[in-house]
Amino acid sequence: MGCSTLDPAADIDRASTLASERLGASTASTWAQPLDVRSTAWNGIDPLTAEAALLVALQNDPAVRISLAHIAERRADFVQSELLPNPTIGFGIGIATDGLAGAPAVLRGLQTLTWLWTRPDRIAIAEAALRESVLSAGSATIDLAERVARDHVRVLAAQDLLAFDKQNLAITEQSLHIIRRRLAVGESAALDVDRAAVDVHMAKNAVTAAARSLEQAQLALLGSIGWPGHDTYWSAAEPVGVQQPAFDDDIVLCELAASQRLDLAAARVTVEQELAGLSLAGAKRLPEVSFTFGWQRNASDRKSVIPGATLTIPIFDNGDPAIAKASARINTARLEWINLANRIEYEVRDAGSRWREAVSLSAVTESELLPAACNALDRSQAAYAEGVIDLTVLLLAQEQHIAAQHTLVTQKLAESEALIALRSAVGGTFTALPATDYAATKIVENQS
Repeated sequence: MGCSTLDPAADIDRASTLASERLGASTASTWAQPLDVRSTAWNGIDPLTAEAALLVALQNDPAVRISLAHIAERRADFVQSELLPNPTIGFGIGIATDGLAGAPAVLRGLQTLTWLWTRPDRIAIAEAALRESVLSAGSATIDLAERVARDHVRVLAAQDLLAFDKQNLAITEQSLHIIRRRLAVGESAALDVDRAAVDVHMAKNAVTAAARSLEQAQLALLGSIGWPGHDTYWSAAEPVGVQQPAFDDDIVLCELAASQRLDLAAARVTVEQELAGLSLAGAKRLPEVSFTFGWQRNASDRKSVIPGATLTIPIFDNGDPAIAKASARINTARLEWINLANRIEYEVRDAGSRWREAVSLSAVTESELLPAACNALDRSQAAYAEGVIDLTVLLLAQEQHIAAQHTLVTQKLAESEALIALRSAVGGTFTALPATDYAATKIVENQS
């Protein structure tokens, strides 16, 4: 009887393949690197792209490595399911108490045979658990990629907000300079200077808050890539690393998710595992059989061999409770699969709707609102310098310009986040993958 290998390398390679073809990045090479060694994908100084951030996370974030450790655990369970139970051997030596010569000796052995007809079900359960762990590891990698990409675009947005707030501070300081110059020649009031000074101080506060928001976004990204102790003297760089889908149809996107979501495939494997568990529970209705073999020597030094068998008859425990429990577990697994499928469908449609909304809003803001606000500010500054308009008009133009800039950054961030969520919701890629269903593929073992 052959036995399977305990080496989980092939299973980890399967998880790597499932993740790599969805992410477009090689996970095998990064997983081969030690977790406690800093990734060389980024030196910690140069601008950090989304691709480099993902490569660092794949090596240095512990969450995915935990899922790989679970694969090794399930591989050991699978090998264990193939092994025959160890025999039980008992022996004893008697001591004569009547003073006569001779002492009895007994040697007995017992081997369970029930394992022979329950072995296929035990192997099926362990195999399904192993496949589920491989799929879950791939799914965990997709989740990590989503988290890293989301945190990366948030750093990009925080950088833009800080740049805009610095620009707005410069504008308010320029306006204050103009007002003070007009006050010096008697063309403005001291109240106007005070109001402009308030705007400057508010703009300074905005710069301070934006700088801290950027720092916090950087810390979140460093935590996601497994470098929580690294400094924040770096910047994020484009591109965000997410391509738009070639099609924008909820039905097509949901079909893509149904064929590519690894957690959905893992839930389907769990149903298979529980079905095998029901078959194993049905074996409790059969008698448990064990083969026994004994050797005995009595006090008269006569020796005998005693072959035999033991039979446990299922009278009081006829297996009905175990079967009922296994049936309930199957029903639970099916309901969890349905619940996950429903949630995935909602995630796809919700992310798609939010993405379309953000695209539409940012297009209007970028092409119409922001240019209009910039033109209004430029004309207001020129007109106020010439004394054509009062300070209220200038301050209103500045406020509208600030609001338009912040709105565009917020909308672009919402667009990127929704697109990242949509990509993850359909399984990690908008590119339809070849029809290979690992969830329905039995594991081919190397026999030794």
